[in-house]
Amino acid sequence: MTSVSWGHQYFFASVEIDYNEVGQKLEGSLVVTSHDLEYTLMKDYGLKTKLEKLNPSSDETNIIENYLNKFLLLHYGCSLDSNTVDAYCETIWEIESFQVLTNGTIELYFSSAIKQIHQQIQVTCRILMDAFPEQQNKVSFIYRGSKETLSFTKYRYQQSFALKP
Repeated sequence: MTSVSWGHQYFFASVEIDYNEVGQKLEGSLVVTSHDLEYTLMKDYGLKTKLEKLNPSSDETNIIENYLNKFLLLHYGCSLDSNTVDAYCETIWEIESFQVLTNGTIELYFSSAIKQIHQQIQVTCRILMDAFPEQQNKVSFIYRGSKETLSFTKYRYQQSFALKP
């Protein structure tokens, strides 16, 4: 009798983003399998330290931040000098902190300063899809108590929704 062991076939990441009107920023969290993210960052983005050994204030944290800014994008209506939409802006995420958990996941906490957010929001979420074609991601956006959840795959990695007033 022989036994064959395979790695998992399905990959899943969960993102939750909340608009903090008082703080005028988006605050988010990402939960993803730590060894998958670590593999991708080491193989393609120059990470040299295992995630569980990485200090959140280390320069290598910029690798995670750059990855997040490349694969989790929000485009939204914004106001540059008035209360009406006069431009479309894109988030620039900053890593606040992270923790590698004993269950094999990593939780990243991040934010992006924005003054106002209006109307249609376009979300692109391709986290780990380049390395793992079966990757599936879920993004939940919370605004004034309403929650919008979208699912992403390699064939459907960009979606839009309208904010509810």
